[in-house]
Amino acid sequence: MQKTIKTLAVLLLPLLFCADVQAAGFALYEFSARTTAMGGATMANKAEPASLAVNPALITELEGTQAQIGLTMVSADATTTVAGQSRSLKHDMWYLPNFFITQKWSDQVSVGLGGFSRYGLGGEYKDPVETWLGSNLAYKVKLETFSFTPTVAVKASEELSIAMGLEAMVIGFSQNSFFNLPVPGTDKGNYEVSGSGVSWGGNFSLIYKPLWAEKWAFGAMYRSKVKQNLNGRIDAGNLNITPINIHSGDAEGAITLPDSISAGVSFRPTDKWVLEAGIVGTFWSAYDQILIQYADNSTNPFVFNNKKYKDVYRLNFGTEYQLNKNWALRAGYVFDKSPINKHEMDTLVPVDDRHIASVGVGYAQDNWTLDLAYAHIFSKDLSGHSEQLQNFPIQYTDGKSDMFALTFGYKF
Repeated sequence: MQKTIKTLAVLLLPLLFCADVQAAGFALYEFSARTTAMGGATMANKAEPASLAVNPALITELEGTQAQIGLTMVSADATTTVAGQSRSLKHDMWYLPNFFITQKWSDQVSVGLGGFSRYGLGGEYKDPVETWLGSNLAYKVKLETFSFTPTVAVKASEELSIAMGLEAMVIGFSQNSFFNLPVPGTDKGNYEVSGSGVSWGGNFSLIYKPLWAEKWAFGAMYRSKVKQNLNGRIDAGNLNITPINIHSGDAEGAITLPDSISAGVSFRPTDKWVLEAGIVGTFWSAYDQILIQYADNSTNPFVFNNKKYKDVYRLNFGTEYQLNKNWALRAGYVFDKSPINKHEMDTLVPVDDRHIASVGVGYAQDNWTLDLAYAHIFSKDLSGHSEQLQNFPIQYTDGKSDMFALTFGYKF
């Protein structure tokens, strides 16, 4: 009975903030078409307004007032098997908008404001309800974030620029689950969890371009942890889950999104050609659990959903070749290590380690720029089990994704 109670409590809100999105975990790195095309390897080479999301210190190199606006479209496919029962994701398209604007105040000081998504997740399984045990965890989820990042960058010397920024992250989510475990005296049926919140974080970055090695540059950035305090609702309808009283009502929760540190080194063999290699270390162990309770604090359950994520790294390589004053060609590769613990698997992020290959093109004319990119994600399979679901075996297979990015830029 104690094991059943624990399982039921965990199933109530398996992922209030499934901090697992489009980057082995759930981080996003698709901030502009140029960034996507080069696999995110844009920390230490050519500056653009979207550098506010990758390495804000670079904006000291932008003259006057410059702006970019863009959109990344993402589709994903994967299959999750729970206790021998397989379900695949429906084919949907998800949209990630972004905007950036920078202003050079003086020779030493630049400011900027960016708006982009750092976390996101969406998906729904085909024919999941009643006949699939995985529905007890979740069969449909939509998580959206959007960050606003006011930033100040200072050119400290001819070789070094630094930047500091705040981050206001707005989050909204909904998740649907279907309880169908064979527990005496317990109904079967849907329940939905939804909520939203606004939380604050910050970042610090630098770009170093040594005069003694003019073909080389080094960039680095640190992002702080962001603690999300959420307000939402549990909609259980007439569902009766005993011995735990799961009912409709207001809910509140907390989750900590991890801090990260990233670095990139670029090399310019010729005036037209640039290469960059980078690494992102994300301390996913900070994302250790999800805590949820009813807002009136008068009824159970408390939900302690242990994730036990691992600290991981992401390696990226990118190149850009300037064909002429108008056209540029780009390509990139990423190895994205997954933080998922194979003993705590769920149905929301059905992928393991990922390989990403990308290409893109850029066009510039007078004050206008247009960038296009395509990237394909190849995901490794993963087998394990779920302590959230009575240790039933779980397997992720056939994970893949496509991304299409478009960015417009203008210099005022």
